[in-house]
Amino acid sequence: SFQVAPMKPRARALARGAQLFAGLVAHPSHGSLGRLGRFRGTATATVSALGAASQRLRDAVKSKEVTAQIAAEADAPINRSAVLERLGQELRESDETMEVMLLGNPLPSDRKMVTFQTPTAPEGGSPKRTVHVALPNVEDISKVISERREQKLAVPKADELVKILDKYLSEEFLGKSAEHVAMLTAWGPKAIADSEGEFCEVAALMRLSLTAYQATLQANTSDFQFEVARAGEGRDCLVMPPSNFALLGIKDTFHMLLKGFRVLLVVQPRFFPHFREIQLSLSSCGLPDGLVEVLPGITPEADPAVLHEALKHVDRLQFTGSSQMFKGLVLKAIELGNTRMEHAGEVSGLNKVRLNGVSASHPAVARGTAWAAMANNGELCTSASLVEFDPALDTVESVKGALLEAEAAFKAGRDPADDSLDILLRDGKAQQLEVKTEKEGFREWWEKTILASPQEQVKLQTNQSLGHCIYAPSIEKALEGVTEEASNLYFVGVPADPSAPSARAGTTGAKLPESTFGGMKSYTYAVAGDHDGVGTIQTIFDNTRRRGASWRDQEEAFAQYELSEVAEMLLEFLSPRDQQSFSRQISQVLDVFKAFAPEVTEPYAGQGLVNAEGRSQLVTLLALKPSRKQFLIPRGVGLPEDIVKMAALCAMSPLKEVPADLHLLDAAQAGKLRVTDPLKSFVKVVEKNLKWRIHYHTDVAELATALEQAEHPPYFFCIKDRHMLPTEVLKAVALQGGYFYEGLPSDAFSLFRAMTATQAWTVSCTSDQLKEAEEQLLKSWHSKGLREDPHEEPEIIKPKSREMDIGGGFGDTGIPTSDDKWDELSDDSESDDETKEVQGKAPENSEKSSSGS
Repeated sequence: SFQVAPMKPRARALARGAQLFAGLVAHPSHGSLGRLGRFRGTATATVSALGAASQRLRDAVKSKEVTAQIAAEADAPINRSAVLERLGQELRESDETMEVMLLGNPLPSDRKMVTFQTPTAPEGGSPKRTVHVALPNVEDISKVISERREQKLAVPKADELVKILDKYLSEEFLGKSAEHVAMLTAWGPKAIADSEGEFCEVAALMRLSLTAYQATLQANTSDFQFEVARAGEGRDCLVMPPSNFALLGIKDTFHMLLKGFRVLLVVQPRFFPHFREIQLSLSSCGLPDGLVEVLPGITPEADPAVLHEALKHVDRLQFTGSSQMFKGLVLKAIELGNTRMEHAGEVSGLNKVRLNGVSASHPAVARGTAWAAMANNGELCTSASLVEFDPALDTVESVKGALLEAEAAFKAGRDPADDSLDILLRDGKAQQLEVKTEKEGFREWWEKTILASPQEQVKLQTNQSLGHCIYAPSIEKALEGVTEEASNLYFVGVPADPSAPSARAGTTGAKLPESTFGGMKSYTYAVAGDHDGVGTIQTIFDNTRRRGASWRDQEEAFAQYELSEVAEMLLEFLSPRDQQSFSRQISQVLDVFKAFAPEVTEPYAGQGLVNAEGRSQLVTLLALKPSRKQFLIPRGVGLPEDIVKMAALCAMSPLKEVPADLHLLDAAQAGKLRVTDPLKSFVKVVEKNLKWRIHYHTDVAELATALEQAEHPPYFFCIKDRHMLPTEVLKAVALQGGYFYEGLPSDAFSLFRAMTATQAWTVSCTSDQLKEAEEQLLKSWHSKGLREDPHEEPEIIKPKSREMDIGGGFGDTGIPTSDDKWDELSDDSESDDETKEVQGKAPENSEKSSSGS
C-alpha cells in the first residue's frame, strides 16, 4: 500500500550500477537482483577468505578441543594440604598494620584508618587476626589519576602484554592455586569447595580472554583478516569487585589491561590483603608499576567523596555487585558531569525454579531447588528466590516440607578447614534454609531463603533474572522454556519413578569455559550497561576487529549472499557508494555469523546425581540471540545512514530478530505531518516489514518517562555524541540498566558482536539421556533461534587476477610509457560513428552531442 520515496531515474541507475560493479548479486535467477548480473570473477572457491579466517579464529578459542584444554588447566587438582597450611597463616592470631601503596609510595600516616578482622577462625571460633589499613582521601584519588595521565603511563604493546599476563596467569595464579583458594576461604569467607569453584571459574575466564587475544595477534600475521583493537589505550578504568566473589576483580582487571586501560582497583578492606599480593605478583611478572593501583575503599567508614572523585574522572566503570549500588554510581557520575563515562555492571537478579508437570516431592526436584537457594549461603547473584509449583500437584506446605527435607543432604558447619562442608556457616547469616509461603515482601533475599508459590501468583518475568531452571517430565518438555529471557537457562527432564537415577540442577552453577554467564544484556535487568557477559564470544573477542580496507580485497575470495527484498529496499535509502560498500559488508557479517554458529558442548560434570553415584551430565548450547535495539532520531536530524544500515542488517540477520524501537523526538506538530521523506518512507518500511515499534515523543520529558517504563533495559545504537544527550534521558537509561552506543562499528566482526547476545541453554541429564539432550537442544535452536526463511548458501567469488599490463601492480596503470604506442589503447573494432565518417557520412546527432558536450 506504499512505496519507498522514489529516486530520480539517473540516481536509481547509478545505484543499480554500483551494485552491479561491486558484485553484490549472488543468484541471477532470483528476483530483481538476479537481473543485475554478477561481479567479474570466477566461482571456483568453496569458502571466502573472511569465512575461513573467522572459522579458524573461532576454533582457536572456542573449539571443543581448546575448551577441554582450558577446562583441564583450570580444574587441575588443588593441593588441599597446601590450602590448609596457608589458611592457617591467614587465620593466625595477630594485630598488624598493612601499608597501602599509591604510585610506589605508602599513604601518609595521617590518613583515616579502618580496622577489620578475618570473618572466621580455626574450628569456627572467634576471629584472632586484626588488620589496620589507611583509607585514601580525595587528594589521593585525584593524584593517582592526574599523574598517570601526565606521565602518559601506557599499557605495554600487545605482544609484550601477552607475555606478561601469560606469565602471571601460569606462574602466579594457576601456579599458586592453593594460596588463592586459602585466601578466598579466609577472607570470603567460603567453604573450601566454594573457594575452589570460584578460583577455577576465574582462571578459565582469564585464559579465555588471553587465548582470544593471542589468536587475534596470530590471525593478524597469518590470515591478514583480524587485528587487535584496544579501546582503552591511554584511559582509566575503575574496577570494583563484589563482596561475595572477590576474584571477579582480578578477572576484570586482567581484561581491562588487555583493552589498554590503566586500572584503579577499589576493594573491600577485607579483600585488600589478597589484592595487594595480586598487585605485587603482576609487577614481578613485568607489568609496569602504576598500571594497577589497589586501594581499600568499599566500606561505610570511607568518605563517599573519595569514590565520587574517581567517578568524576575515570573513563570507564567495571562493576560487579548489587543493582542499586551500580545504578547509584552511574547516576552520580552523570551528576558530576562525567557523561562520557563508559559503564558495565554484572548485577544481581531475581531468579526462579519452575516446576512444569512435576512435583516438588520428587527427590531430584527438591534437592536441586534447595541447593539453588542455599549455595554460598544464598549470596550468589543467581541464588533462587522463588519456586513456582504446579498447584495440581503440590501445595505451599508440601513444597516447604520437601525442600526442608532435602536440606539434610547438604553438610553445613563453621570450621573453614573442614573441606567436606557444602556451606560455611558464619555469624550474621541464617543457619538453615527458610521456605516462605506468603508473597508479601518478596525480593532478593541474599540469604538461604526461597518463596514457594503457585504458578502465575507472583508475576516474576525472567527479564529480571540471571538464572532460570525448569523441571519437567521430559527434556523436550523442559526445553519449551528456551524463549525465557534469563541469561542462563537450565533444563531437567526427571523420570516418573522417583526412585530412579536422576540428574538435578538449579539456578546456579554456570561452569566456565564450557558455558557462559550473564550474557543477555538488553533482555534482563540483571546485566547493566556495556556488559556482554562473562565468557561470551561478545566479551572475550571485544579486543578483536576485522582489518580495514586493503589491497587484499581485490584478490581474496569473498561471499555473495542474495539480498532479501526488504534489505534491497532499505539500501536504496543510502547513497550509491554506500549501497555498494555496505551490501558487501552485509555478506561479510553473515560470514562471521556462519563461523560462530552455536554447537552443543561435550558433556561436563554438574551437581551430584540423585538415587545414584556420580554426577549429573551437563550439555550446553550457547545460543546467539539478537540484541534488543533502540534508536533515537531528534528533530531536524533527518534519516541517519547508520540506522538505515542497522535496519538492513536486521533484515538479513540469520537469527529470529526481535522488533526494534525507534524513538522520534519532538516529532509531534499540530496540523502537520510528524516526519517528512526520506524518514517518512523509511518509517513505513521498517514498521511494516521489520515490525519495528515507532514511538513519537513531544519533548525530552516524555521520552524519559517512556524509557523509565520500558519492559526491557533500553539499549540505544547509532547514537551521535552520547555526552550531549539531555541529562534526563541519560539518567532514565541508567536507572533502567541500559546504555548508549555511539555510531556504528565499521567492521564486520564488530557489527556481529553488536547485533548479538549469548544465552546459555544447559540440559542436566544422566549419561543415558545425553543423546536425547543433544538432539533436543539442536531441535530447539533451529526452531526457536533461527529465522524461518534461511538464507541460501552464498556464491563464493574469486576475483580474476589482473594482467600486469592492465592496471597490474603498484604504480602500473597500463598506460604506454612510450609516445609511439598510444595506438595500443585503441579498440580493435570501429564504432558506428567512426564507420560513418569513413563512408563520408556525418554521425547522427553529432551537432547535438557537440553542443551538449
